Amino acid sequence: MPRSFTASGVSILLIAGAIVAPASTVFAQRGSPSVRTSERVEAMALPVDPIRPIAERALPPRFDPQGPRPVIMLTGYWPPTNEAVRRFSADPAKNPQGWIGSNWEGRGYDVYAYFPEFNPPNCNNCGRGFGDLEVDYQDTSADWWKFVARHKPIAIITFSRGAINLSWEVEMNQYNRAQWINDYLPPYQPTPVPPDSSVPPGHLRLSKLPVQEIVDAINQSGLGLNGFICYSGDGGGFLSEFIAYHGVWYQGLNASPASPEWCVSAGHVHVGGSITWPVAEQAAQITLRTVMDHVDAVLARTVVQEDIGYGGPGSAKLAVAGDELREGGVADLLLYDAPANARFVILGSRRFDPRNYMGGVVVPLPPSVMHEGVTDENGRYLRSGIAGGRGRFDFYVQAIVHDPSQPQERGFSNAVRMEFFP
Repeated sequence: MPRSFTASGVSILLIAGAIVAPASTVFAQRGSPSVRTSERVEAMALPVDPIRPIAERALPPRFDPQGPRPVIMLTGYWPPTNEAVRRFSADPAKNPQGWIGSNWEGRGYDVYAYFPEFNPPNCNNCGRGFGDLEVDYQDTSADWWKFVARHKPIAIITFSRGAINLSWEVEMNQYNRAQWINDYLPPYQPTPVPPDSSVPPGHLRLSKLPVQEIVDAINQSGLGLNGFICYSGDGGGFLSEFIAYHGVWYQGLNASPASPEWCVSAGHVHVGGSITWPVAEQAAQITLRTVMDHVDAVLARTVVQEDIGYGGPGSAKLAVAGDELREGGVADLLLYDAPANARFVILGSRRFDPRNYMGGVVVPLPPSVMHEGVTDENGRYLRSGIAGGRGRFDFYVQAIVHDPSQPQERGFSNAVRMEFFP
């Protein structure tokens, strides 16, 4: 008897070892003569891999001890904040004493800082400044996206000067404003405005820093600073809040642990203008250590489900990461590096049975779970909230993507083994 597994209007029939996929619902382009609706699945003499403990699983390259270290990015604006992070600049013209951010304090992270310069350096009414991240909407945004693309930071702390006092104010609220305080040169408002088109005007993004831990560490440091969290206010509607919004915006775009650009933590600190430069530097480093502790704790409890290969042809990749999949645990599934706006099917099965199919290898056969969708303009699809529990078993998932660049118009992601526990 044929067995049909249907999800979101897509059906695949398993008949005598063949997959029959209706072209009208699985990647077909109407009238395309190269799309075939039936293809023999050929058995492969491959053993089922033994289940390996979590500690032995391969991690994504950014967490590979032999690979590049993950990056924490710091930014400053007016003094004392630019001076507070200066030693983390890798630019010898800005930091002639030398970059200290390589594997800072042996913690396993590289730290990079970016900030403008001012003349005089100890200015009061400092204005726009010059160099990186000038206090200007267009310049800040252009530099920002360049720097995050370069580093793909796992955490971000943005600093700017606040009130002229000894405060260390950790901001909770950043808004996607449709109206900002004018900057120093035309165009005086951000372009576009509001800056973030993915959410409505006025949308609130919250800090993802360990805010209470930062305040506690500052107030216990003996530096004489007044650390506190601003829960009810905002970043002020000028460049401080603008760069603060960019930090939490980037983190929100890359909040999934399954993402190769995963950003765990981001947020903003307003620094009192009466704080001396040496004290501001010490407080910035206390804040950095606290964020590193937080990122360490998140990474320690994150499980990346095992990539078992079999990807290609095509560039599509699949990752599953989050909690251990026990009762109460949840994980994200992310399809990425696929063609933009492409239809896909994700197959899932408890069976590991790799077979040749239309130029690729299908691993989860026969599929007992399927999900159909369309990738976004960046070639991604994210499904959050995959629940753990339901017993001890392995579950294999793999995506097949419509990819006109491939000879049979199919791209195959790698397969992922998900380990479930009671």
